[in-house]
Amino acid sequence: MECLFASGLEPGEDVYELTEPGELRHLRALRLRPGESIALTNGRGTLVLAEFCGENPERSAALFRIIRELPPNELPVPVGIALGILHERERLEFAVEKAVELGVHEISLLRTRYTQPVTVRLARLEAKIRAAVKQAHRAWCPRLRGPMTVEELFRDFAYQQFVVCDICGELPEPLPRVPTLFLVGPEGGWAAEEMELFRQPGGRFWRLSARRLRSETAVVVALSLLLTGWEALSSR
Repeated sequence: MECLFASGLEPGEDVYELTEPGELRHLRALRLRPGESIALTNGRGTLVLAEFCGENPERSAALFRIIRELPPNELPVPVGIALGILHERERLEFAVEKAVELGVHEISLLRTRYTQPVTVRLARLEAKIRAAVKQAHRAWCPRLRGPMTVEELFRDFAYQQFVVCDICGELPEPLPRVPTLFLVGPEGGWAAEEMELFRQPGGRFWRLSARRLRSETAVVVALSLLLTGWEALSSR
């Protein structure tokens, strides 16, 4: 089943009129027929199963009947990723997309000591986030922050623990199920002063592999290890 982004959808509604041009184009590409079902998300906590009733060309709108609310399918506690900005746009977008699909609630873009000076197209990244929210049938759209420095990140810190991905770190182990932030550096890694800043209460260093990983690979591996560990703890 496909999913559309319905930003104006409110909890408890019986019908919804979709008017966003981009989502209408997506709907037409799906060739959905009246009576068929589709998921709708508003990115603000509401995910519903809806029946497509038809499109009104005169109003440039599509009408849906809400069948029922779906489980939010979100992580039990907030998980964030702080990622050093990557020089290649496609790699940065890939990392952001996969982080969203794996359930993060916040993505912070970092300008670190070794980050290359590139322009970040935030509007394009926001569009990639929305597409990943639809792909994963998520109820919440993650927040995109930055670009910012590591110092700025820690001034407004809302997590109970954080994990720095570093090849000199320790082997990963299951973490307490509390709000968690992962920090993944850029191509050049972390500078000495950044590593010193990370050495504070609540911080851990994970070696994700015996081999040096690309940043976008590290994002996927770190989040997968965290979620697998939490699932293992839940099944005991």
